[in-house]
Amino acid sequence: MNKTVVVIGILVIALQPYQPCQAQPANITRLRSKILARQQQPGYLKDTAYVDLLDSVAFAYFRISVDSLIFYSDKALAIATQIGYARGQSISLRQKGNAYYELGDYSKMLLYYQDALRVAEKANDSLQMAKAMYNIGNNAYQEIGRSEDARNIIKKAGDIFQIRKDSVAWYATIISIGSLWANDKKYEEALLYYNQGLKMAAALKNRYAIVVVNEEMGLLYQAKGRFKEALACLLQTWDYFSNTDDDVTRQSKCASEVADVYIQLKNYPMALKYASISLQKAQAVKSKPHVLNAVSELAATYEALGNTRYALKYFKLLKQASDSVANETLRKKTEQLETRYEFEKKETLLKAAQEKKDALNKSIVQKKELQIFIALLLILLLILLVLLLIRSRAIKQKNNLILEAKNEEIERQALLLLKNNQEKDKLFSIISHDLKVPLHSLKVILKLLGDNYQEKETIEKILEELRRDINHSSELVNNLLFWASSQFTGSSVVPVIFSVHQLITDVLQIFIKQAAVKGISLKHELTAGEISVWADMNMIQVIIRNLVSNAIKFCNIGDTITISASTANAVVAISMADSGIGIPPGTLEKINQGQMVSTFGTANEKGIGLGLRLCHELAKLNNGLLTVQSEPGKGSIFCLALPCKPL
Repeated sequence: MNKTVVVIGILVIALQPYQPCQAQPANITRLRSKILARQQQPGYLKDTAYVDLLDSVAFAYFRISVDSLIFYSDKALAIATQIGYARGQSISLRQKGNAYYELGDYSKMLLYYQDALRVAEKANDSLQMAKAMYNIGNNAYQEIGRSEDARNIIKKAGDIFQIRKDSVAWYATIISIGSLWANDKKYEEALLYYNQGLKMAAALKNRYAIVVVNEEMGLLYQAKGRFKEALACLLQTWDYFSNTDDDVTRQSKCASEVADVYIQLKNYPMALKYASISLQKAQAVKSKPHVLNAVSELAATYEALGNTRYALKYFKLLKQASDSVANETLRKKTEQLETRYEFEKKETLLKAAQEKKDALNKSIVQKKELQIFIALLLILLLILLVLLLIRSRAIKQKNNLILEAKNEEIERQALLLLKNNQEKDKLFSIISHDLKVPLHSLKVILKLLGDNYQEKETIEKILEELRRDINHSSELVNNLLFWASSQFTGSSVVPVIFSVHQLITDVLQIFIKQAAVKGISLKHELTAGEISVWADMNMIQVIIRNLVSNAIKFCNIGDTITISASTANAVVAISMADSGIGIPPGTLEKINQGQMVSTFGTANEKGIGLGLRLCHELAKLNNGLLTVQSEPGKGSIFCLALPCKPL
């Protein structure tokens, strides 16, 4: 993982606000003055604020003095432990973990971070838990190659920071996860997190944070071969750090990164410029790794230009720098081996002492092992007996619960069946009455015709009533047949994509004459082929036909019925608005609940509410929703929402 991101993570998740690490030395004098002032107050050793000051000083020494960092964090930890200050303990333990990160002792670093998390969890301190989890993932797991574990625990920390609205810390987790993906060469995943981090940094108006993300994105683009995009990002980073005088090492690194991209773009003059700057800065701070990078870039550039003289010069310098870095690496490796040898030597002595002690205790242990074995055997037998009793009881309770649940289900189904039967009885009673009226009218007119009744006006009046009753009865029978089919055989939905315009046009043709008889304007505001829905065409036609018929029934002469449609979020809304008499609030509530309500139209047309109930059921079968809005005297709006594509 990029060491820059690790250090930034430590800074962000520590005590101070987000800032470059070079700003910390300015705080040391001020913080130590505060500590001296606090020490003049009685009882300061029991003051949590004093512990916080010690931790702040410890943090200020990060990347400046490891010894001072350890000294102040040890002091803070001792006092926090003594007074039972859990938050201070957790922070101090993390500071010690940071110190061992600087020393390269990742084993101790991880132990201190884990102790910090344990203390925070015990105190139920979510903020300190998140910070410890972040340190474990960002500084420990990534160093030992456990990338997936690192991402998971950092994600948990980020979730806590997000809940606490700690944008700066949340930003750090986003960038760290992006860097982990980049290290695993999962560049697309990394880029997603970097872009998110860039937006957050911009929202925070923190230029340093923006620059850091730009540098990471530049290196990522370079790895993907997108050199122009990489150059744009890295030049922004160089522009920022070239104007800061307190981090020459960072300036050397940025210049080297820019030079490397220019080499890949074969812009050798610019590559020479930035490689020379990088070398100058690296030599100023005696940074051997950065000198090695700069010299390598200069040698490669002169070789590409065909300048053998300078290419040879820098290749010789490259060899010297490589030997120097190799010697430094060998020295560190030697120190590590010496340390490991001493550790193994001590471990061998401790092992020999332990073996001697074990030999002295072996006879005692052997005598007690038999006693322990017998006791364990008895305990296991008792546990087995208890488990058998518990299992028997659990099975009995489970069977009782199943029986109770089945009884409740039977009672529920019985009540539902009773309700359905009552509803059907009521429905058939209404239907028999409504079918009886037109049959009686037909019987009367047949008798009059049979008797050669001569009054034309009376016959026409009876015929008009008969026509209206038969229209109502025909509509009722159609709805009844459709409803009965769905109740007894189950509705088979066959969805297809079809044009709303065509369906509405076909339905309106059926009702043009009926609307004209009542003096009602019937129109739509749809364009051919513009809107389509995914539903069963026959069912939707039944819904629209019922809604139009219902609207005509409750409109007066001169009223208007308008059908429109719109699309939003993959949902088509078909609206039918009329300027009729409207619906009373009590009736409207029942309609929206899918109940049947018997009413009469403006021309005394009869209705039992079956059509609207059928509309509700058919809409639901097609993954849709039917809603009604109305105000008495101002008309009604029926809205049918349907999916415009397969779900």
